[in-house]
Amino acid sequence: MITDRLEEALRSQFPVRICRDQSWAPDDVPGFVVSLSDGWVAVQRLVDAVYVDGYDVVRIQDVTEVEADGEGGYIERAVAGLGRREPRFHLPVGAAADAVLRAAAEHAALVCVHLEAAEDYPLLVGRVVRFGTRKFDLQLIGPRGVWETDAARLWYRDVTRVGLGDRYSSALARFGDRAPVPGRHRDLQSFCSGEES
Repeated sequence: MITDRLEEALRSQFPVRICRDQSWAPDDVPGFVVSLSDGWVAVQRLVDAVYVDGYDVVRIQDVTEVEADGEGGYIERAVAGLGRREPRFHLPVGAAADAVLRAAAEHAALVCVHLEAAEDYPLLVGRVVRFGTRKFDLQLIGPRGVWETDAARLWYRDVTRVGLGDRYSSALARFGDRAPVPGRHRDLQSFCSGEES
């Protein structure tokens, strides 16, 4: 069972690869399981097999396999030699998508919100500026560090993955433009089509 494998990965702190064999899931999530809630798993992410780079939080319902990723000991030796910080991000008990986003927003200046099941919107980077009961507002920052003046209104149910504390979003937070006070909220579609509805 998937939850048993995730709990074992959390206990053992052995590197794993979280597989989500969904038609929309673009990639696996390699790293160390650092926290579990009823519906989400937090992974201290590894890039290029051995470099710790922030956290990814994915829905457990989408996980199809948890594979050991350290056969032969190379990954463990390399991660130990390069350095692995003690995990500082943890999920609240029983966290749903809203609690995951709140915890991520409290931990990092910017969050990476993945809407992978929606073909046109796989990744959005920004800061959460409002938490509602079913939707939240995310003020977006572009890859060149320029902020949108309005906030995108998104459904919690569409969030498949949340990233935080990685080098990409940390660089945007540190070197991007100063975030303006968001004006109004708009549907995500209007940002992608250039509409100002």
